[in-house]
Amino acid sequence: MATIRPMRQTDVDDVRQVEAVAFGRWWRHLTGVSGDRPRRTRTSVLASLGSEPEGCFVAEANGKVVGSVFSRTWGAVGWFGSLVVLPQYQGRGIGKRLIAASVEHLRRDRNRVIGLETMPGSPDNLGLYLRMGFQARLPTMLMAKELQQPARGGTTLPCWSAADERTRVSWLSNLREAAGQIRPGLDYTKEVTSTARHGQGETLVLTEDGRAIGLSTVRLHSGREAWGQDRAAIRLLAVHPAHTQETAFRLLLLGSEELALAHGKRALTLSVNACHPWALEKLLEWEYTIERSMLRMVLGGTDGGPSVDDYVDLSRWAG
Repeated sequence: MATIRPMRQTDVDDVRQVEAVAFGRWWRHLTGVSGDRPRRTRTSVLASLGSEPEGCFVAEANGKVVGSVFSRTWGAVGWFGSLVVLPQYQGRGIGKRLIAASVEHLRRDRNRVIGLETMPGSPDNLGLYLRMGFQARLPTMLMAKELQQPARGGTTLPCWSAADERTRVSWLSNLREAAGQIRPGLDYTKEVTSTARHGQGETLVLTEDGRAIGLSTVRLHSGREAWGQDRAAIRLLAVHPAHTQETAFRLLLLGSEELALAHGKRALTLSVNACHPWALEKLLEWEYTIERSMLRMVLGGTDGGPSVDDYVDLSRWAG
């Protein structure tokens, strides 16, 4: 029997290797290249662990790590992923026990929406999550745009790295209020502060009359070794619903593109769930293309069921 225990910093290298091997078959099918999936960087794993240390777990058998799961919370929204178990240890209930440990942690807030995103073409994963009480919602589109020409019409937006502490505190307060209008209790504070703390990128802030009404957190360093170095990724981009209009959305997006170009990136990636059709339509209009999709799932009883809106809330419940 494998033992499920809290993840420790000393597990980081083992977790990176287990994830690379566990996703090897999927990676080879996706890319057509041989070998395991490129390993996550130590910074990426440490950042995920540091964001939710009590919600990350490993499975240990015969003194070695054979599986792992990360939990993440954005206030009243929480999810787990990635979930991995070494191929030779699959089919023994280890994945279910890792999920149970994560869900128990996430349920500490009884008002929290609990979810995940998984590969829609994986019947084994879908079956597992459905049997454990998760329900299918709308897909999340993973999109990208080649940045061959300088972005046009953009503007220099305030950056988190250049702001003083008083301004940062004010921005976070404004942004919590904005996110809470998208979904009650939603809070992106951890993502902003973790990105800065671990040197993973930059957060751009859209302001109006001195208040922060939107943000774009851009990862400028790949989370995997020797892969994706020519791409930047928007980890999240959101606008206060009262200010949701094409101009505000476009300013944040152009600012993100210009930031990526300034750091020598050739492409910008982002994710948007189909529950936000207006934002998805605008991204397609602005020459973003869909590379692949993930299926969003929610633990039954933790949300009000499938819904759509016109909000700008680009994010992914994974990684």
